[in-house]
Amino acid sequence: MQQKSGWETVGRKHFILAAALALAVGIVATIESVVTIQTAADSDQLAFFFPAAQRILNGNPFTIYAVRYGTYPNYNPPLSTILMAPLIALAQAIHLPGASACVASGYNSESCRSLVAFVGVWFIPFVALLAVASVYAVQKMNARASRSELFIAFSLIIFSPLIWQNFTTWWHFEQPMMLFFFVAGILQLQSGRPYLAGTLLGLAMLTRTTAAVPLIAVCVIIFFEKQYGILAKLIGVMAVVGLIGIGPFFLFDRQDTMFSLLQWRGSAQIGNSVWAIFIGTPLGSIAKHLDLPTAILIAAALAYFAFRKFSIHLNSLNLWGLIAMAALLVPLLSKTVWPYYYAEPFVFIVIWEFMTMRNMNAGLWRWPILSAGFLSSAMVLSQFMGLPSVTHGGIVLRLMGLINFAVMLAFTYLVWKRTEDAPTAEQSFAPSESIV
Repeated sequence: MQQKSGWETVGRKHFILAAALALAVGIVATIESVVTIQTAADSDQLAFFFPAAQRILNGNPFTIYAVRYGTYPNYNPPLSTILMAPLIALAQAIHLPGASACVASGYNSESCRSLVAFVGVWFIPFVALLAVASVYAVQKMNARASRSELFIAFSLIIFSPLIWQNFTTWWHFEQPMMLFFFVAGILQLQSGRPYLAGTLLGLAMLTRTTAAVPLIAVCVIIFFEKQYGILAKLIGVMAVVGLIGIGPFFLFDRQDTMFSLLQWRGSAQIGNSVWAIFIGTPLGSIAKHLDLPTAILIAAALAYFAFRKFSIHLNSLNLWGLIAMAALLVPLLSKTVWPYYYAEPFVFIVIWEFMTMRNMNAGLWRWPILSAGFLSSAMVLSQFMGLPSVTHGGIVLRLMGLINFAVMLAFTYLVWKRTEDAPTAEQSFAPSESIV
C-alpha cells in the first residue's frame, strides 16, 4: 500500500493546533504591544471607543457620538463600542491593575495599557471564527479543495500580520468581527438564506462602514440577475438591523450623530492617498468629498461589467473575486489610508483564490500567487503608510499616496485578469467531510 504524504494526512487536529498557536501568540503580542501607549493619541480605543463606551456605563448610551478627540468625532459604528462597555465594567469590577486610574484620567494615561490589552483579548476569538468561516466558504463552494489547500488558506488568515496588527499596532479590535459577519453573511446568502444573511451583513455594517463597498457590489449583481425577491429580503432585513442598531442614536442625539457619521468625513483633511495630489490646488476642497462616493460608484460599475463579461451571479465562485476587487477600493480610494485597511481585501483574495485554484488552467493561477503577493506587498506598505506618512506633508505624502494607489490598482487588475482567464466556475454544494 502506498504511504500517504504528510500533506494528505492533514486533519482536524492540525487546524486546532494551528489555531491554538496563533491565538496564544496573538494574546501575548496584544498584551506586550500596549507598552507603546502613552496617551489617548496612541490608540483609537482610548481616543474614541472607550470614552464612548464610558458614556454607556454612565447611563447616557445614546450620546456616544458626542465624543471628541480634539477636532475628531467618534465616527465609528456602534456595535463594537456597545460590546466594549461591559468589558470595561468587568475590568473595574475585578480590579484590573490600572483600570480605575485609566477611567479617572479620562482614558488618557499610561495606566490605560492594561485595559486596552484586557478588552483586546476578548475580541481575539473573532480571528479564529473568521479563519474557520473562510475555510468553510472555500470547502462549501469547491468540494475539490484538498485538505492541504484548506490548511494553507486557514493558516494564511489566522497567522496573517495584516489581521494581527489590529491588536498589536493599530488597536482596531472590531475589524476581524466585521469580516467574520461579512463572510458568514455572504455564505448564508449563497445558501439561500437571505434573512439570516441580512442579519449578519447588517451586523457587519454596524461594526465597520467599510463593509458597505463590497456589499454594494453584491447587491448590484443580485439586481442585474433579476433576483428581486432575494434583494428585497436582504435589504429589508439589513434596514431593520440598521434601524434597531443605530436609529436610537439619531433619535436621541441627532445633531452629534449626523455630524459624526454623515457630515464630518467630507470635511476631514486629505491624508496619504491618491487624493493628496489635489492638496493646495483649487480642486482640493472638492476632492475632500469624493473618496467614498467614488468608491461606491466604481464598486457598482465593477459589478455591472463583471456581470456582463463573466456572467457572475449570486452563486458563482467568482462572486468572491468581485468582493475582493470591491474591497480593494477602500485602500485604493480612501482619503487617508491606514495599514489595517489592507486586511479586508486580503481575506477575500484568499477565499476566492483557494476556491477557484482547481478550476484554473495550468500555470501560475493554480497557485496562491495573489494571496502571497498581496500579503507581502501590503506588509511592506504597512511599514510606511502609517502615522508618519499621514502627518508629514509635501512630496512624501503625495509619493506614498501614489505608491499605495499603484499597488492597489495593480492587484485590482490582477484579480480581474485572473477572473478573465478562468473557465466558467459554477458553485458546488457537495462539500467533502468537514475539516474545521
